[in-house]
Amino acid sequence: MTTTTAPANDPALRPMDELLDALEPVESQEAAVERIRDIERLMGRFESVQLNAIARLEAYRVAQEAHDNIPTAQRGKGLGAEVALARSVSPARGKQHLELAGKLFKDMRHTGQALADGRIRAEHARAVAKETSELSSEHRSQVDAAMQDRLGMAGPRALAQEARAHAQRLDPHTAAKRFAKAQDSRRVTTQPADDGMSKLIAIGPTPQIVAAEKSLRQWANTQSASGATKDKHGKKRTRAQLMFDELIRRLTGESHNAKVVVEILLAMTPTTLLAHGDEPAWLVGHGPIPAPIARQWLLDEDLTVQLRRVFTDPAAHELTGLESRTRAFPAGVRKMVLLRDNVCRTPYCEAPIIDVDHMTPYRDGGPTNWQNASGLCAACNQTKENRGWRHEGNATTLQVVTPTGHRYTNIPGPIIPGAMHEPQREPEPPDGHRPDRPETPDGAGHGPAP
Repeated sequence: MTTTTAPANDPALRPMDELLDALEPVESQEAAVERIRDIERLMGRFESVQLNAIARLEAYRVAQEAHDNIPTAQRGKGLGAEVALARSVSPARGKQHLELAGKLFKDMRHTGQALADGRIRAEHARAVAKETSELSSEHRSQVDAAMQDRLGMAGPRALAQEARAHAQRLDPHTAAKRFAKAQDSRRVTTQPADDGMSKLIAIGPTPQIVAAEKSLRQWANTQSASGATKDKHGKKRTRAQLMFDELIRRLTGESHNAKVVVEILLAMTPTTLLAHGDEPAWLVGHGPIPAPIARQWLLDEDLTVQLRRVFTDPAAHELTGLESRTRAFPAGVRKMVLLRDNVCRTPYCEAPIIDVDHMTPYRDGGPTNWQNASGLCAACNQTKENRGWRHEGNATTLQVVTPTGHRYTNIPGPIIPGAMHEPQREPEPPDGHRPDRPETPDGAGHGPAP
């Protein structure tokens, strides 16, 4: 069975699309392994071609902006985000790809050739490039030469460690400065995990992190030895569970009888909340929560949740007609934007929302209302201000237009995915005026039309 996809826009790549459409399934185990190996090699070669295109895009853009007398420090602004949209990845990964392209075709000839030959993949090249990021161009080329026999023979982690060793040998002073600089990046962050869980991530100096983990482990061992392993419900806890519970107790300073007061945006339908329905709730920034778990959270005597009523259809909320004469969005609109967008609204970016932004800038007369509001991360909010970028749309659609004229569309999904809803008609705003929807520009081929 074969699947035909939309043809490539680049005429030089269309024959490859046609060859893939005509590719027959393998007929044996041996043939399957050979195809896997061959495709892996070809993917490396394609990544090299893509990185070459990225490097040329940067060269063309910088040359154009130099011709337009743009200050040197401002040239190439937003290119990482532009690459990210074209690759359907986050802006952070787009920036990494842009930096890798620059290094490969300037200072890392051997690594670039290994990728072009299909002996490695981009992740291997990135591992080597990252460890040489603080080096001079000359030293980076020396590390590249020293690593040439290892390319295709080791995985990304081993390559990174070996490249780091070469970098420290060539420039110990810069390596020491890098370690000192890393001390300033110590931080604590959170990330969503599966099944209603989250990760608490502490990044800091290794001795302190190891000491903290050892302290928790010793405490858990002591509790296990004394038999004090049961929780308040009488359930026996593992050593890992003991370590986690003690960590939270130490961080929050809570006693065993203290309540944790938090505010969460947990959207659920009335049937889920009141009638014991099965439709999942939705935790902003995290994802779906099974209905029984959502109800359990609300009933937990040790967790005081400030529950706010949330309509499952934002178009039916009174905030559709709310507007502010100031630049700052009202608190109610901000919460509705968090519920609607969940994460940064830029296509493919999954970073947490930091700013509620005006799609049409406030300085250009953009209103401070629901229709003109977008939840963006800090990086995407800054990228939007670069030359040639603009955002268009309304409460239901966002189109990001890049300096090359390419359009990338994001249409938010349902507030509670998986819930069953009756079709609803969008109500008229209080003044009876329905805002115009943006027209679909000719040739807007990236994503569905508004």
